[in-house]
Amino acid sequence: MSHKENRSNSLLGLKDKIQYLSDKCGLQWLGYVFTPAPTPLFKRLFWLATITACCACSAVVLRGALALYTTDAVSYSVETDYLEWDTPFPALTVCEEANPAWIKKYLVQNNLPASLATFSQEVSFRSVKFCRSCVSCEMGKTCVQNFLELVNGIRKKCDELLTDCWWDGKHFPCCERFHPIATEFGKCFVFNSRWTGDENIININRQTGLPSLVFSATQSINIWIHSPDDMITMASENILGFCGTLHRITDFEVTLKAEHTISDVSVQLLSSSNRDCLFTHERPEFAHLWPFARYSYSACIMYSRAFVQAEACNCTHHFMPQIGNIPTCDFDGLVCLHKAKKEDLSTEQYHCPMACEEIIYTDIHVACPRQSSNVPEELLRRGTRGRVSLANHPSLRVRRQAIRELLGLVVDVGGVIGVFFGASLLSFIEVIYILFIRRYT
Repeated sequence: MSHKENRSNSLLGLKDKIQYLSDKCGLQWLGYVFTPAPTPLFKRLFWLATITACCACSAVVLRGALALYTTDAVSYSVETDYLEWDTPFPALTVCEEANPAWIKKYLVQNNLPASLATFSQEVSFRSVKFCRSCVSCEMGKTCVQNFLELVNGIRKKCDELLTDCWWDGKHFPCCERFHPIATEFGKCFVFNSRWTGDENIININRQTGLPSLVFSATQSINIWIHSPDDMITMASENILGFCGTLHRITDFEVTLKAEHTISDVSVQLLSSSNRDCLFTHERPEFAHLWPFARYSYSACIMYSRAFVQAEACNCTHHFMPQIGNIPTCDFDGLVCLHKAKKEDLSTEQYHCPMACEEIIYTDIHVACPRQSSNVPEELLRRGTRGRVSLANHPSLRVRRQAIRELLGLVVDVGGVIGVFFGASLLSFIEVIYILFIRRYT
C-alpha cells in the first residue's frame, strides 16, 4: 500500500470518528459544529456562537469562584456553647528590674572597680541602645571583655526574686512553677507557659471555678501577662501599662477577661498565604534557621529581630535565642549593635503571620498602689504582693472557618461546566474514548 493510500485511510478513519462522535456522544452540541455530514452554514455558525458565549460566561463565573477560594478564604463565626470550654489561664512573666544599689554591692563583694557600675547595668539589663558605655570606655576599668560573668552574677536567681506563691489558695514553692525563660530582657521567670517545654498548662472551666495566682517578690520587678503560647519581646505591648513595673513595696492586683480564637480543621487544608495565619507546627517562609519548637507571632518577632542583628553585625545580642551557627555578640559585637543605624535593625521586610489559634487577655481592673514611706517591717519581709485572676469564664469564642474547601471548588467547577455545557467528567472520558481508544472496523 502506497503512502498516499495510507494517508487517505487515516483521514477516512478520523472522519469516521468525528462522525461517530457527532452521532453518539452525549454532548450533542459537538455534533452541530463538528459533524462531517452536510449541514447548513447558519446552523454551524449559530451553535459555534452559542458555544463561544458559553465559554465566555463560564470563564467569568469560574474566575469569581476561584477568587473566592483564594482571597476571601476564611470566615469567622461566634460560638456560644460555652459549658464545656477549657480556657487557658494566662501566663505571667516576671523579670528583674535594674537595681543600681545591688550592682554596686555586687562589685564591692567581688573586688571589682566601682567604675564598672554603668557598664554592668547596661549588659545585665536590656536597653534600647544596647550598650552605650561600650563605645567609649577604658578596658579593665569601666568595661571588661568577659561581660557574661557579670551578667550571671548580677541577675538574681528565681528563689532570690520570688518567695511565697499561692495557686487557688494553696501555697507552693514559686520556683516549682515559675520556670526560667530566655527573653530580650534577659533571663526571666514565667508561670504557665508552653515555651518552657511543659505542654500541660493550666486550664480553667466551670468545674474548676475561677482560681487565682498570688505571688510575692523581694525586689522591683517588671511583669507581663500574656497567652501561654506567646513569649515577651521588646515589641510586646504590656496590657498592664504603668503597673507593668512593680517597685518594692507594691500591692498589685489585676482582673482579666479572655478572648479565645480557634480554627476549624478545614482551615488547615488552606495554604498559609490564603488564611494568613500559621499553626504551631508551621514556620514562616523566611525563617530558614528557625530555632524554636513551635510557632507563635511573638516568637516570629523575636526571630526577625535577632536575624537583622546577625545581618548587621554577624552576631546576636547575648539575650537573644541561638539561631543556627550565628555566634553571640562579644564586646565588639555590642559596639556594633549600638552603632548600627535604625534602618539596619528594622524588621519591616519580614512579615510575621498571626497564629491560627490564639487567646488574648484584656484587663478589666488593674491596681498597683505602692507603699512609699513608713513601710511596716512585716511588709518589708513580705515584699511586693501580686494577684492575677479572671473575672469570669468566657461565654463567646471566635471560630475561624474556611469559606471554600477544595471539594467546594470542585463542586463549583462541575456545576459551571454542567450548566453551560451540559457536561460532566464522564462526558470528557467519553470523548477521549471515542477519539483515541475505540477501534473502528
